[in-house]
Amino acid sequence: MEKSPSKDFITNATSADDTILRTSPEIDSRADSAEAKQRPENELPSQTAPKDPRIWLVFVALCLAAFCANLNATILTTVIPLITRDLSADHEYIWINAAFNIAAAAILPLLGQASNVLGRRIPMLLSLGLFTLGSALCGAAKNIAMMIACRAIQGAGAGGIMMLLEVITCDLFPLRVRGNYFAIVLAFCSIGVTLGPIVGGAFVKHTTWHWVFYVNVPFGGLAFTLAFLFLKFKRPKSTFKEKILQIDFVGNVLFMAGTISLLLGLIMGGQVHPWSSFRVIVPIVLGIIGWGFFFAWQVSPWCVEQTIPPRLFSNRTSAAGFVIIFLSCMLLDWVVYFLPYYFQTLKGSSPLRSGVEALPFNIFIVPAAGINGALLTKFGQYKPLHLAGFGMATLGFGLFSTMNTTTSTVKWVFWQLFGAYGLGALITTTLPAIQASLPESDVATSTALHAFLRSFGFIWAFTIPSVVFNNQVRAKLNDVVDDPNARAVLSNGQAYSQANSKWLNELTGQTKDQVLHLYELSISSMWYTAIAFSLLGFFIVFVEKRVKLRENLETDFGLEERNVDEQTEQGEVGTGKDEGGAEVKTSDQRD
Repeated sequence: MEKSPSKDFITNATSADDTILRTSPEIDSRADSAEAKQRPENELPSQTAPKDPRIWLVFVALCLAAFCANLNATILTTVIPLITRDLSADHEYIWINAAFNIAAAAILPLLGQASNVLGRRIPMLLSLGLFTLGSALCGAAKNIAMMIACRAIQGAGAGGIMMLLEVITCDLFPLRVRGNYFAIVLAFCSIGVTLGPIVGGAFVKHTTWHWVFYVNVPFGGLAFTLAFLFLKFKRPKSTFKEKILQIDFVGNVLFMAGTISLLLGLIMGGQVHPWSSFRVIVPIVLGIIGWGFFFAWQVSPWCVEQTIPPRLFSNRTSAAGFVIIFLSCMLLDWVVYFLPYYFQTLKGSSPLRSGVEALPFNIFIVPAAGINGALLTKFGQYKPLHLAGFGMATLGFGLFSTMNTTTSTVKWVFWQLFGAYGLGALITTTLPAIQASLPESDVATSTALHAFLRSFGFIWAFTIPSVVFNNQVRAKLNDVVDDPNARAVLSNGQAYSQANSKWLNELTGQTKDQVLHLYELSISSMWYTAIAFSLLGFFIVFVEKRVKLRENLETDFGLEERNVDEQTEQGEVGTGKDEGGAEVKTSDQRD
């Protein structure tokens, strides 16, 4: 990722605490306009939607890619127990999602830096190709080892798609209005999230689980075709050798090795091996050492092009924003994974029905994100939205913790709306808050780190509640369940895979009541833990400062100019206007 020279400047912040490093004083276009200085902060200048059809073709193509990635992210929520049984995975079921998320997280800094060096086109096409190939291979998996390896390939592609989609959105639209377009992206993502459990359940009912992966192939192929045809962005002018030398290979190797090792140890702890096992301790220690070497390399004089520049943490607003996105995305996937699980265990729902029953959450998160994106655009204030988001999410988790076998439909429908509004408010407004206190030249680096922490949160969204669930089952099993045969089935980490199983459905009498009570206690413990994380996020919001959002766009990676020769004759190449009236730096070299 590109390293900028150090020059002090102050953004339109309310405090000197938000003084940050910047490549050049003139980047802050807010200070260049007398009109902007005289305009009240909460008054948005008149802007029209971009009229260049290429912008919308690119944007829709990338939203389709996001739909694919998110369809895959939730299509497994209703079928993981079935895959676990079919592939005889037992304890290994946790790696089906963990491999996907580890790969999605570890590769992001490299792709972020590559997008600065090579342009946006090549990394995006590579990500789409990996995702489509990984989906096909997962569908053909014959054993759990092949499934885990192919999920890693799929995850690397999906992580790149989501990160580069946000980077390109930042290249197309000014910061002040990005919340609106992030809401559109989230709408496509949420359609995928919403359809995932339903499509997964339908495939299981009418075909086999293999089709939950095969369904991604035509969508991925279509997205690749559209991106290949229309994703024509400008790129830096330099030779191939110069571009390669700008990639921090040492830093990326250290980062990926440390991340993979650390996560392997943390995920195995208490799940595959005891926490005291050397198989858990050694990877964790090696991961921490790897990250230590990585950060030492980033600040060393030998690292010319930094993967994660320390300046990203130079003010408390961006630093708090990075923590907020980690927590909010972890809690989002927490609900996506374990709300259907509640219906399959305590309500006895089928995989398809549980996906339908989770629709209130998955559907309402879209208008919630849109409302908060519009509020951010209108008033330019993100801190109140973050406070309200974590507050509503905490209320939702508290209500979820009371759900049991007798909870009425009216209750669990409306309770999902609280959680959906809270998390929807956070997802679309956090990245603009981070970028408000950083220069536009840090778009790719800040977005890559934002995406890494989002993927890092997704890893823990399955791992932490799984650990809590299994530990609670282990602690309460002998006290709650009297039948020794039932205890044998539920022991040694096998309780999770019994959701909606034939064994669970055939239980009767006191044994069934006791088993369901055990599930109720264990699921409630997961929601109590979610409350704690949500409250932590609520208090972290107070660390943020109020920084004005930029209204003009400045980027070196916008769409190619269509009539370069004509513009050259008119003396317009070098500076242009986008369709919203924002200034854009131009270049005539094609990706």
